[in-house]
Amino acid sequence: MRILIIGGSHAGISAAKYLKSLIPTSEVILIEQTNVLGFIPSSINFVFDQVFSIDNLDKGEVITSEQLQSMGITVLLKTRATELRPAKQEVVIQNSGTLSESCLSYDILILAMGSSKLAIAELGVGTSLSRVLSYKNPYETKQAYEKLSSAQNITIIGAGLIGLELATSLAKDPTKKITIVEQMGRPLFRYFDPDMTKILLSAIPPRVNFRLGETFSGLKLTGDQKVVTTCGDSSFPTDAAVLALNPRPTIDLIPTSIELEFDSTVKVNKHMQTTDPNIYAIGDLVKVPFGSMVEKAYLPLISIAKKTALAAARHISGSSNRGITESQRTIGTFLFGLYMGSTGITSEESVLLNIETQAFTKKISYFSQVNYQDRFSLTLKIIYDAKKHTILGTQLVTSHRETLELITIFAQAISDKKCLEDLLDLENYYAPQLSPNSNFIAETILEALKN
Repeated sequence: MRILIIGGSHAGISAAKYLKSLIPTSEVILIEQTNVLGFIPSSINFVFDQVFSIDNLDKGEVITSEQLQSMGITVLLKTRATELRPAKQEVVIQNSGTLSESCLSYDILILAMGSSKLAIAELGVGTSLSRVLSYKNPYETKQAYEKLSSAQNITIIGAGLIGLELATSLAKDPTKKITIVEQMGRPLFRYFDPDMTKILLSAIPPRVNFRLGETFSGLKLTGDQKVVTTCGDSSFPTDAAVLALNPRPTIDLIPTSIELEFDSTVKVNKHMQTTDPNIYAIGDLVKVPFGSMVEKAYLPLISIAKKTALAAARHISGSSNRGITESQRTIGTFLFGLYMGSTGITSEESVLLNIETQAFTKKISYFSQVNYQDRFSLTLKIIYDAKKHTILGTQLVTSHRETLELITIFAQAISDKKCLEDLLDLENYYAPQLSPNSNFIAETILEALKN
């Protein structure tokens, strides 16, 4: 069996590895138009954090072509797929160096082209993004780093995870002033309720300024000065502006014979199979089930990309007919000295979904006398069904890296449809030098059940 995979990012790489493991005799060919595999878009943050230098961006790649080839996977770098021919089950490819074209036949084709940055026109305000920085690949990252390094006044467009993680890294330089433009009324609205984002806002230094409820409309030049404009005729000067918005699926290559959803994601079944049974789509091209209340949602996260890759590989190999399971949109991040995690729905979303929920929040400031944590803090919020006590969502903010891992326990509990009482029976290890004195989950749930 010959399996072609177009796209050498996280979804494509994961699919190739899974397939070679599940079907060792298969011929797996991975096609990537750049010379980079699995580049981590937030590598620019690592450079500003001095994890590695701008000259060592290869450390932001998750794997090398040599490593994949040692697994028996054929890797075609600097090779662009220019046309899909589903009727003939072949793909036209072009070498970016020689510009020579050839055709590759396939038994199974996996589309993993990922996503690309939004155009401002798609935001509804009709302006070019040509002057706005982005950093999705090594070339863009080097350009963005050069300009952001020398800039003192920086504008970040978007107050989601991407924008706030960049702001956290940039703000370590006390000479930089950062303005974050966000069309919603608060940051991280997809993952956290207002009471939790309030904790974050209290930790952000004054030189990071938010312009909430404003929509970016353009970046224009007035003499030598760059000026950011927002809808409503608001404007302010900046040295550099960088785009930190969720991208859109890259669908330019997809023929009309493959059906798309209304939002330009690729229509797939639970196995990631498109309307052409020999073609699968994964990663940022597709929507996935979100919780038990939302049939499908667009969740462009690396963890979801890998999950879709496994679902496709299982079906192609015949090892499982299970299909993709629902995602809980689980995230973890480090922002301005705080570790933040979220899984499942928020209280605000429960209102939109017309679900009767209750929420309980507990603040904890003590970890252990033996394993002392200076200024330890944990705010844990649990959202649950008001009648059945089924856990629907969890959010936490903590000063302690290891405590962030609690979010994974809650993600699994939500997937398993566990109720509050079930987690009271959860078994935890106890080691005085490693663990807290208290069971944070049990203490929180016991208090919640009193209400």
